[in-house]
Amino acid sequence: MRSNLMGVLLMAVAMFTVSCDDAIETSGLTLDQTQEATITTYLYAELDKTSLGLELAPNGTKVFVSVENSAFNSKASGSWIDTVYVQNGMIESVVPVTSEGVTVKITPADFIQTQVQAHHSTSETLSKIFKVPGGSTVGNVKPGENRVHEITYTDEDFDNLAEFVARRFTIWAITNVEDGLKEVAGAEITFYNGDWSQTVTSNSVGIIEVSLPKSQTTTAIFTYDKKWEVDNNNRKLYRYRSQVASYNESSPVLGDLNFGAGELYE
Repeated sequence: MRSNLMGVLLMAVAMFTVSCDDAIETSGLTLDQTQEATITTYLYAELDKTSLGLELAPNGTKVFVSVENSAFNSKASGSWIDTVYVQNGMIESVVPVTSEGVTVKITPADFIQTQVQAHHSTSETLSKIFKVPGGSTVGNVKPGENRVHEITYTDEDFDNLAEFVARRFTIWAITNVEDGLKEVAGAEITFYNGDWSQTVTSNSVGIIEVSLPKSQTTTAIFTYDKKWEVDNNNRKLYRYRSQVASYNESSPVLGDLNFGAGELYE
């Protein structure tokens, strides 16, 4: 009986010891985040390329401010995080710190904004994605400090961005062997490049206006019942083709497209 009682007592002592060890281990992960500092961050982006300098990031843009918990206890994981919103181009966050100093990470969320393009650009405005890849950090932040930081967003085009330039051409081809090279009126001319195409019709003096993909070469093609013999009115269907150079900007200047003699298409 005494032996059984001693066994129970020994087991109780062992359980009490384990419980105390667990409590000590748990208390070791307590984070002292009572000391604080203030981070003031100004956020800029190029929203208007017609004005000198950068603009303030839009009001309401979300920003995450964080400090790794391991800065307060080497055994801790995760992060202390504050979510703040831009107001008048800035944010302010009170962050926990230590006397040894901590690293504060500032991670602005992406935003989409229309960006005014520079004078004489193809487009007056373009929708852009503004980002701060990888975020930004403020190092060695200590108690009582008021640190000032600046961040500038980068801007990216959407993958489906397509810009066009307006151009004017006179269409030249030999559609009548007796006339030689001459302006072609009333021709339906298709410009194409990859998955894009546009068809326009030349006016009474052979002039067309067309919007072409910026900085890309294209091909122009049309068919025409060509008078191919002298001294009779026999005609056959011919196909005419011309390569069109790439253009970086719109222009009212009249250019020339020479389609030559064409090739028999019947």
